[in-house]
Amino acid sequence: MNLLYATLSLILAYFYVSIASLLWEGIDRKLVARMQRRVGPPLLQPFYDFLKLASKESIIPRNAGKLFELAPVFVLAVSIALLAYTPFGFTPLFSTKGDVIVFIYLLTLIGFIRVLGAINSGSPYAQIGAQREMVILVSREVPMMLGLFAILWRLSKLGVSKPFSMATFYEHNIWEIGTPLSFIGTTILLLVFLAWLASEIEVGYFNIPEAEEEIAEGPMAEYSGRHLALFKLSNSLKEFISASLVVAIFFPWGIGSVLGLTGVAALIVDVIFHTLKVFAVLFISMSVFRAITGRLRITQAAQAFWLRTLPAAILGALLLAIDILEVIA
Repeated sequence: MNLLYATLSLILAYFYVSIASLLWEGIDRKLVARMQRRVGPPLLQPFYDFLKLASKESIIPRNAGKLFELAPVFVLAVSIALLAYTPFGFTPLFSTKGDVIVFIYLLTLIGFIRVLGAINSGSPYAQIGAQREMVILVSREVPMMLGLFAILWRLSKLGVSKPFSMATFYEHNIWEIGTPLSFIGTTILLLVFLAWLASEIEVGYFNIPEAEEEIAEGPMAEYSGRHLALFKLSNSLKEFISASLVVAIFFPWGIGSVLGLTGVAALIVDVIFHTLKVFAVLFISMSVFRAITGRLRITQAAQAFWLRTLPAAILGALLLAIDILEVIA
């Protein structure tokens, strides 16, 4: 019965996040247009685009391999599986000990499958985009994982029931520790995660793999029709899921209990409140970042992660470690 309930909840979460993520795409495009003194497309334009692409036939390049056709299906399947371990203002549906590892694995797998599809397209533009995707993927995950495990290690000292699980963020939050070192370290790691999020959704400085003006959509260069629609939907899901991780780590507070609600009513209110927090985080890391920054070269982006973001993550982790070990009394 519990498995059936979790499965039905996962299906419901998929439809909810699909609608919310596509809605955010429309809000984002409208906000960026206003920042740049343009009118922008209609708010529901992403829905129109998805339905139009889904109704069209996919064109398969002559030299494309079988993985080219399978990649969009695999990416969407992994994205749906990832929803089972995504916090939505409450403990994930399939929460277990160490599910943070599963979350990172599935999130990384999405980028890896995109690379496989691009390599099998037979297009030099897609293959260049795939190479860039791998360089950025390797560069951005290291500081993110270092910061994530440092925070989980710090929270595990507070006696949580499931160390290194997404549920940890809802038992205690990193801000409640309150020591100066912990506060400074957490603030630094928050900035690291905002940079990671901008790279994960490939905007601004990190719009390198697709680079429309340069390599014509990169990994997506040869995709069209239903295949492209699946990729677009998966990308929207990934944006929401990635931002949900940032919200769960740094802004896990709910509002249902504050309003005195219980049961289903509290659950619905907390999910909506979580969605609003996700939109706020995406506004900073996506809309504002995309509106005020250009695109770096691939070497500059890799250096930014290895020479700036990673040292910042190390500094934040060291401050948390010093706080744990009480090196400074």
